[in-house]
Amino acid sequence: MIVISRCPYRISLLGGGSDLDWFVKENQYGISLGYSLSKYTYTVINKLPETSKRGILNYSSREEYESTEDIAHPLIKAAIESVNIKNLLEISSFGFASRGSGLGGSSSFLNAILMGLNAINRKTIDAYEVASIASDIEINKLNKPIGRQDHFISAFGNISAFKFDNQNAEIKKFSLSKEKVSFIEKETKRLYLVPSFVSRSADKVLHKLKDSPRTKEDLIAIRTIAEKFLKLDENREHILQETFNSCINDSWIIKKRMSGVMTGVLNDQYKELNKLPLNWIRLLGAGSGGYFLISSKLDNKSTEEELKNLGMKGFFNASLSKTGVELIHFHE
Repeated sequence: MIVISRCPYRISLLGGGSDLDWFVKENQYGISLGYSLSKYTYTVINKLPETSKRGILNYSSREEYESTEDIAHPLIKAAIESVNIKNLLEISSFGFASRGSGLGGSSSFLNAILMGLNAINRKTIDAYEVASIASDIEINKLNKPIGRQDHFISAFGNISAFKFDNQNAEIKKFSLSKEKVSFIEKETKRLYLVPSFVSRSADKVLHKLKDSPRTKEDLIAIRTIAEKFLKLDENREHILQETFNSCINDSWIIKKRMSGVMTGVLNDQYKELNKLPLNWIRLLGAGSGGYFLISSKLDNKSTEEELKNLGMKGFFNASLSKTGVELIHFHE
């Protein structure tokens, strides 16, 4: 039996950081608005015959195993344990972004592999279940100091906003007006991702962030800014545009000064990118590396020409994926 599954990466727009589990527990709730990126993690899973002696795992490394307990990769091991598959497996993973990119790579990977493993187990699982299991694995089982927005935004696909409510132990989707969805979808067509070519451990950055005395106050402010846009009772495009841009700018001003977010190299790149006529610029993920997300005032062709003139490499349009985590092939 062979199954192929995939899950998009994610782009966080507003509220990021307020979804961190420790913040939600201490401050009642967190909020995030984002969308799934049209770049994906793919997993191919082959259920081996019962006579097989070893399973095979191919990701950035290769390993063979005789029992689940032997698996070195923590996410793969935890995922297999969560679905209780007895057969040995051959698993191969293919992804666009490396670890530390700020695009939610580990969450995309875990969502995709959980979807595939459940198909191997002949169980149908929806996006909410996938994201819930994946976030519980990373946060509660592997003790990562992260939030849940990455798992949920990438699993659901398209444009989505979530409220992470500690009081009711619920994760709910915000209802977005069709005008807001249409506006954000239009915006994504002119957004660009520019790699910093600096990778980092999100765990280290987030640990440092939690220990900073200003973090709680800053995250409450970031949450309030996200709510301002999400609760905006106005659907005229020019008002949406003005509010959206100001909210992202205001949120970035707060995040930029937070502990561990920007480094010397990133500041240099940031200054270069600001030579473009931009609506806004922000660094994705926990900080200290990854991708810059920019909203240009120019058309796409002119933006790309200007980025090339600045010597920027590896940039691409941050286009939207309409789909979330999904099974794309099943063969007995």
